Amino acid sequence: MKQLFLAASIIGLLACSPQQEAQATANSSANASAAFNTSYLQQMGFTIESAKESSIPGVYEVITDQGLVYVADDGKKLIGGRIYDITGSEPLNLSENAIRAMRQRDVAAVADETIAYKAADEDYVVTVFTDPTCGYCRQLHNTIESYLSKGITIQYLAWPRSGLQGTAYQQLKTVWCSADQKAALDAAKNDKRLPAASCDDPVAAHFALGNKFGVRGTPAMVLPSGELIPGLVDANRLLGMLKQG
Repeated sequence: MKQLFLAASIIGLLACSPQQEAQATANSSANASAAFNTSYLQQMGFTIESAKESSIPGVYEVITDQGLVYVADDGKKLIGGRIYDITGSEPLNLSENAIRAMRQRDVAAVADETIAYKAADEDYVVTVFTDPTCGYCRQLHNTIESYLSKGITIQYLAWPRSGLQGTAYQQLKTVWCSADQKAALDAAKNDKRLPAASCDDPVAAHFALGNKFGVRGTPAMVLPSGELIPGLVDANRLLGMLKQG
């Protein structure tokens, strides 16, 4: 486990970090099916998407717009951290399983909003949160053929590191509103002028989704398994990870 953690940490270094913390916003929305009092989470700014009893009696696993949390004592106690099953030869991260399932559902829900570079002989689809001002994002994009040639489709979601303001945010809005999104994204990642474009763009929603997933910098890759990989991973290494499942 220590080796896996170290590897993930090294990959995470190959990412462009946010230039400032974005303020999270949440809507109050009761989950009628929850078997606990949801008002305490709501007053803290969480929007509850789903809730079920965890593997620990009396503790509920709650998916919110800000990710996974646990509550107990009829919703009065909020529990941070992860739940592990330690009965086997190695600890099993039960929380990670729930988070990956959440990411899979959410990625499927926004698939039509991605800018996809499809492999001719597609074996895998990897979702990448990107920022056109990020050097590592540009490096990935400039070598995108190496991923496509290995059967890896790359589909992009927007995640401006500076939040919902600044150059990256405006560029991403223009890209997603362009008639030719791929050409606009190619231009943005090569410091070329973008023609004006505006629409009801999904950039803010993508940014919120990335925050929910735990994105802290770009690029950030979501594998088909729902695993989140921070930072730049070259095509050969990524293919090996995908083959491992």
